[in-house]
Amino acid sequence: MEIAPEPTYAPQLDRATVLAEVRVITQPRLAVPLMSDTVQRTETVAGMLRSLLKETQDDNREAVRVMRRLGARLLDEAPLGEVSPYTAWQHLVNLARCTEAFLDVEGRAR
Repeated sequence: MEIAPEPTYAPQLDRATVLAEVRVITQPRLAVPLMSDTVQRTETVAGMLRSLLKETQDDNREAVRVMRRLGARLLDEAPLGEVSPYTAWQHLVNLARCTEAFLDVEGRAR
């Protein structure tokens, strides 16, 4: 089973809402959520990250360019083949952490 998120682009992102959503994902937890929940959240977070990439495509500051490269790489390197719930969750957490860091870098670079 492959969990490559569908490309979805949101209009202008509300940074506070995005941060609230990804911080819930990046909180430490003892159990891995259900695969269906993880796949749904992965699609949502991937859409947010794609929107950030699109919004900042003309921003040539070094820190933002580095985050764009990292975000694009994470989006392209979705787990392939038979994916375990843990692997899917790990990929989602990586996307969420990248999105959180991207917003932090973008905010500081303004």
